[in-house]
Amino acid sequence: MAVIEPLGHHELLLVIVQLTLLLFVARAVGEAFSRIGQPTVVGELLAGVLLGPSVFGLVAPGVYGSLFAVSESQFHLLEVISWLGLIMLLIVTGLETDVDLIVSKGRTAAILSLGGIIVPFTTGFALGWVLPVTFIASPDQRLVFSLFIGTAMSISAIPVIAKVLIELDVIRRDIGQLILAAGMIDDTIGWILLAIVAGLARTGVVDIGSVATTLFSVLVFLGLSFTIGRRFVAALVRWVGTVLGSDVALISTVMVLALAAGAVTQYVGLEAILGAFVVGVLVGQVKRFSYELRHTLEVITLGVFAPLFFAIAGLRMNVAALFDTTVFAAGLVVFGVACFGKFAGIMGASRLAGLSRWEGITIGGGMNARGAMEIIVATVGLGAGILTTDMYSIIVAVAIATSLIAPAIMRWSIPKIEMSEGERERIEREEFLRKSFVNNLGRILLPTRGGADSRYAARLLEPLVRDREIDLEVMYVNDASDDSDGTHGGLFRRLRSSRFAPGRAERESERSAAVSPAEADRFFEPIERRLRERDQPSRTFVRTARGTVADTILEELNAGYDLAVLGESAVGDRPGESLFSTTVDRIIQETTCPKMVVSTPFAPDSSLDRADERIDRILLPTVGTVSNRHAAEVAFTIAAAENALVEIVHVVDEPHFDDRFATRPDLSEHVRIGEQLVDREAAFGRRLGATVLTRVSLSETPEAEIVDLADRTDADLIVLGSNMRPISRRAFLGHRVEYVVRNAPCPVAVLSSL
Repeated sequence: MAVIEPLGHHELLLVIVQLTLLLFVARAVGEAFSRIGQPTVVGELLAGVLLGPSVFGLVAPGVYGSLFAVSESQFHLLEVISWLGLIMLLIVTGLETDVDLIVSKGRTAAILSLGGIIVPFTTGFALGWVLPVTFIASPDQRLVFSLFIGTAMSISAIPVIAKVLIELDVIRRDIGQLILAAGMIDDTIGWILLAIVAGLARTGVVDIGSVATTLFSVLVFLGLSFTIGRRFVAALVRWVGTVLGSDVALISTVMVLALAAGAVTQYVGLEAILGAFVVGVLVGQVKRFSYELRHTLEVITLGVFAPLFFAIAGLRMNVAALFDTTVFAAGLVVFGVACFGKFAGIMGASRLAGLSRWEGITIGGGMNARGAMEIIVATVGLGAGILTTDMYSIIVAVAIATSLIAPAIMRWSIPKIEMSEGERERIEREEFLRKSFVNNLGRILLPTRGGADSRYAARLLEPLVRDREIDLEVMYVNDASDDSDGTHGGLFRRLRSSRFAPGRAERESERSAAVSPAEADRFFEPIERRLRERDQPSRTFVRTARGTVADTILEELNAGYDLAVLGESAVGDRPGESLFSTTVDRIIQETTCPKMVVSTPFAPDSSLDRADERIDRILLPTVGTVSNRHAAEVAFTIAAAENALVEIVHVVDEPHFDDRFATRPDLSEHVRIGEQLVDREAAFGRRLGATVLTRVSLSETPEAEIVDLADRTDADLIVLGSNMRPISRRAFLGHRVEYVVRNAPCPVAVLSSL
């Protein structure tokens, strides 16, 4: 087999220079349009026109000829980059698509889509019958030509619409999701119509078998994607996040999935963008693919690949071809019919769907954008011998013109759409969940040695992770110096959920183990007993310490966890001494992820029974810091799941008697601020479904007041927020927090999220 010659030096240099110019001009013109209040997509589309034969080709024909008037094979190199940008843009669009919202509005989206297909197709078909024969590549195939014009008029440009919605910051609004839903239905029908027309152009007859195959392929692909595919994508993303534990690996995984799905849909004649969009939707439902990762992918896409895609689409446009009087007049007619058909269809359908006039205008303006989708349709028509070059230029011009008009219409009409109370609550809830500490937990590590504190920590984690997509991993570290636990080297892991990593348990169980599975069960069983009702992936594993126990736990935490939960009773009795053991003290100091330490006053012989006791009352001291707010969210989440009462307390630090002046200081302002603070936390707690009480008190020793209050009210748990910081070679939580941990009559959970 002959070795394929690599890309030549000149060809490679040319494509690099082309990409440099396209990206630079696209971003520059896009930013210029953004400065004057227009979406950047408008400038990015025009950038291609400026670099094409219409402007650059006239101003500097020699330079243009050497750069862009190249062979088809050379231009195809740019097309590959363009398609990659299109696929990435559809992934981002899918990530922002709310399937539940679309399903809830499915009837409305279907009505809008039918209106956006039937009327434009009918008017486009009629136009095809009356256009001069000079625009038909094969004059004897006017039927095919008319069907093709109807299809071209029906299509919408989801990438352009999505980009505009993102830039206008309305993609999460009901109107944005409705446009995306209707547009996707529109385009799916459009691709089916295109397959029919292309088959008719090739054979001269309607290929019913091809049409049926295409329709069947759509239904099968979507059906498999949202059943088996949904579970597979969720399991794969979690597995990559757990085993590889890097953002790079997760983004690579999404790209591989999108390309693979795109290859499947392209193979069955549905276009690669459908597969990429569906993968984006499926990944968007997996919490392990966090908001930060989505933002990273969005920045890369909108900053590099989307501008290249839009610029290359504009590069195909030759305005000079429209200067001919006949071509120009025909272009105006086609443009008018395209806009009328789309707006008339959408406005009529919006009334049937019960939408307002401004909602109809917004949806019509958005779906009127044809963009690169129509350019692709025009390319198919040109290649199939349906269109002349003049008609191709007209359709491309209409695609760009409608894409330029759509953002202006949407920017004008969207502010006139009033946001309903339900929509406002949904958006506020989504914004809260995006910033929520508990909701953004994807992976928790609970190291255990089987003691009372770690058992009670598991008791607190069970309501915290209940009904949430959180991977809880319980690890027993086998210290080689502990003869009771064995002294063999190596690594032993035992996975409890085959859904988490199928087949891995069998492979790892063959390795030499420091403890047997039966011995491991002795440590895990009390904790697993608290977690058996969860229908979420979890695992338990034993790891032999390499170095110290702290070294081993820290090494595991470096694999990427969102929270480390440590069960540990206070060992230091006096201020200045380390509050916890050397191992826990070091983990607190050195790990960079949030950590929560759970300490109990239980006697060892009663620890198992006490760990199963109900939680009826939680005491939540607060001073208004970020860690306090995150600790409050943990307390409220546990309380809502356990039907417990949360008492929020703020203790005003009253000066000691020896520090006072002759008269008692006026602390009314401090009390007022404290009342505002606890009221704010109470509103937050009620929003999370917890029952709350508030209390503001004065004390010379707030820490003693908190301990006394816990004793008086018979609190079952105290939840504190604290910034843990190293002082004097030990973890320092603050004197008052440490006092509460040492003296509290009930378990204490201390959360440091910073």
